[in-house]
Amino acid sequence: MLDFSAQCDGSHIVGVLYSLCFKASEGSNGQIDIYNKDAIAYGRAFKDSLDIQKHGGKISLPRRMHENVKPVALREVLITR
Repeated sequence: MLDFSAQCDGSHIVGVLYSLCFKASEGSNGQIDIYNKDAIAYGRAFKDSLDIQKHGGKISLPRRMHENVKPVALREVLITR
């Protein structure tokens, strides 16, 4: 049976992590820095979020970055790296 609320949460976490990755990669001068450590961590979490939609599981993200994931209900799929 298809769980629509879980599917909606999965889609939402993908969008949230993509946005956080993009914001973290933007420098103060408007340049994109793909080597920013936060952007790399969010990018890996974004990739993991695409995988959990299909296979299930958890998304690894450093503990200090969990607070940036909003709404709080989405944090239940996060684990600390």
